[in-house]
Amino acid sequence: MATSGASGSGGNGEGCDPSVTYYRLEEVAKRNSAEETWMVIHGRVYDITRFLSEHPGGEEVLLEQAGADATESFEDVGHSPDAREMLKQYYIGDVHPNDLKPKKDGNKDPSKSSTCKSCWAYWILPVVGAILVGFLYRHFSADNKSS
Repeated sequence: MATSGASGSGGNGEGCDPSVTYYRLEEVAKRNSAEETWMVIHGRVYDITRFLSEHPGGEEVLLEQAGADATESFEDVGHSPDAREMLKQYYIGDVHPNDLKPKKDGNKDPSKSSTCKSCWAYWILPVVGAILVGFLYRHFSADNKSS
């Protein structure tokens, strides 16, 4: 098992909490099969092997993300508070601080921030398109009536 001082952590342990088990992303990447399935969500490592057959979306969805950072996919699906609570039972440690990417927006916990900063783009474009089509229809209908 990888701890802050074990081989899996790598580095000098600087910035590491000794009570937390740390895993390098290379180590997580090796756990990407149905026999052993790990993934990272918000900098935490989860061993979800036991959960594969229980996942409502099917095990294939989880296996696609196995061995990698699945934060974006997890948030895109919009998991319920119950699902987030259930995730805690599969927690085995954190990603080693040397492997964490700096957060661009400065938020401490990405799950508490807005997960869809550009959602307006998904509905504004169709609305503008519909208005434009409406105006074009009226314009060409009016030209046909006057001729």
